[in-house]
Amino acid sequence: MLSRRSFFRKLLDNPRARELFMNSLAVGEADSAVGLDRVAEHIADPIVARKVYRHYAEEVKHARLFGQHLEKTLGVSPKPLPPELDYEQYVRRYEMGTPASRLDDPTPFSDDELITFFVGCKAGEERAMAEMGDLVRDLGADPETVEVLEIIHGDEIRHVSYATEELNRLADAGNRERVVQELRRARRAEARAHRHVSRAFLGRLMEILEVPRAIRFFAGLSIDVQCVLRILSPGGLDRPLVENPMPVPEGPRGQGDPAESA
Repeated sequence: MLSRRSFFRKLLDNPRARELFMNSLAVGEADSAVGLDRVAEHIADPIVARKVYRHYAEEVKHARLFGQHLEKTLGVSPKPLPPELDYEQYVRRYEMGTPASRLDDPTPFSDDELITFFVGCKAGEERAMAEMGDLVRDLGADPETVEVLEIIHGDEIRHVSYATEELNRLADAGNRERVVQELRRARRAEARAHRHVSRAFLGRLMEILEVPRAIRFFAGLSIDVQCVLRILSPGGLDRPLVENPMPVPEGPRGQGDPAESA
């Protein structure tokens, strides 16, 4: 049976597979930034708003790092993904996070809407953090790529932590039952979205690498099992992984704001 490490060694040695892989990471990070700056404009608390702006800036940075790495290693620029690899469309389909239409309404978010945003943020960032950690281990044969992944993995840990921090604050304000309920719903939605994209993405990679059909079948089955487990056991509200995960300067936005220096 093909192990994860041997699979990624084959991927690194194949220019088409490597390009698909790196391009998906670059586009995925760019897509994850979309709307975060507009969300910040709907948050009345200026400190929380600045944290979301910083999150936005760091997602833009991630997309830039992956794009630069793609150009440096393969001489190509990021390009749009086919629909079946568009994670954000599945996120919208399963109603995870803040609806895009809500951002057209300038009214500040209510506590319920803050909960909706932060549970979606936490569910997505938890998945991204876990994947980046796995990739750091699996791509040990490619230190240049690992260097980029480690930077982004560190940021994802903080993103999970600041979303968790805000959800705990909202829970402590009398919203605990709703926070836990919505977090479980968001994790289930994320599991479904991730299953669709993972199956399509892995299928394309394995076709390029000419992986035997039997192994493709079991790889797809593994994705399905992981999805079911996450749906059946979505967990609850935990504590931040690191303290003070998203430090921001106080006062009005201006020179030195992380969202403006990305």
